[in-house]
Amino acid sequence: MVASSESGNTRGWLTWVEISESAYVQNLKFFRKRIGTGVELAVVVKANAYGHGWQQIAHLAARHGADSFCVHSLDEALKLRSAGFQQDVLIMSHVPFARLEEAIRGKFRLVIFNQEDLVAVDAASRRLGIPVRIHLKLETGTYRQGIDADHLPGFLDALQQMSFVQLEGVYTHFANIEDTTNHDYAWLQLTRFQEMLQTIRERGVHPLKKHTACSAAILLFPETHFDMVRLGISQYGLWPSRETFVSYKIRFTENGEDVLQPVLTWKTRVVQIKDVPAESTIGYGRTYQTTRPTRIAVLPVGYSDGYDRRLSNQSYVLIRGKRAPVRGRICMNLTMVDVTDIPGVQLEDEVVLIGRQGNEQIRADDLAGMIGTIHYEVVTRINWDIPRIVVP
Repeated sequence: MVASSESGNTRGWLTWVEISESAYVQNLKFFRKRIGTGVELAVVVKANAYGHGWQQIAHLAARHGADSFCVHSLDEALKLRSAGFQQDVLIMSHVPFARLEEAIRGKFRLVIFNQEDLVAVDAASRRLGIPVRIHLKLETGTYRQGIDADHLPGFLDALQQMSFVQLEGVYTHFANIEDTTNHDYAWLQLTRFQEMLQTIRERGVHPLKKHTACSAAILLFPETHFDMVRLGISQYGLWPSRETFVSYKIRFTENGEDVLQPVLTWKTRVVQIKDVPAESTIGYGRTYQTTRPTRIAVLPVGYSDGYDRRLSNQSYVLIRGKRAPVRGRICMNLTMVDVTDIPGVQLEDEVVLIGRQGNEQIRADDLAGMIGTIHYEVVTRINWDIPRIVVP
């Protein structure tokens, strides 16, 4: 029998997420060693820290050596400030013009990717009399946000007339550095970035922070680290992709399996056990029929919690260190699993949806593969209202 890791803090919950501090610290130490002490380590905590819990992760990051934060929206940045975090926060998406003064008062770093935004930011900062730091995103081939090379000179001309706007940083984002083992396109983007950076310097502008590296770039290419890196998925112990893992093993001597430690474990508990006759159907739509007398355990978690309905009749959970396959359709709030071959299952036994129990493990990658998506989506979609708790 596998001993439960459950503490008194979780006994009143139907489902919860545990965040391993030791795993997170190990990951952060690995990346700090990789980039060195002179490079700013900015951790990306957008989308509820990729589903891990922004408050829990922000506290761990601040405590264990991260320098700053990156978020998607102004609201995410304001949450960090209201929780007491005084580190720099880079807002990586558009701030509505109506809220620019709020962002400037918060002393956030603002990402700019067109001249219209620049003009609006300048006007807001002059109204307040408060200088603002911006990071200019350069379009190098992802064709999402970013100013292209043709519009860069005009942007710089406008910027140099503005006394309240400081170009603190310039950066870009790679399109497919993690989706392939052939990184020619990433090198092309890096070349374009350096050419645009040279244009900026020739205009007499010298940004303090140059950054291009996401998790995959940090792992694979020291040439991309510059003055700052944006550490996203891999701070949570997840490889950006299988291709990144393979590329890492080819390029470096460390055992890739030991480099990153998954931080998240998603748990629930058994709320009913019932014996079902052979040739009975389980759940909505009668999509699974038993072939023998079957013991079913009902779990109080479903697609409203982020446990994807497409996992119906595909996935499995861990109970008492054994795999229990999902039977029937995953419901809004309930999932049924087969525990016929797992002796001794009891009411309120702890169940692992993602993570390790005994010698078995379910990875977010495993679930992603079953439903044709990526592990980013699997963890980010875990309902934000589900409690997150930090464990040793």
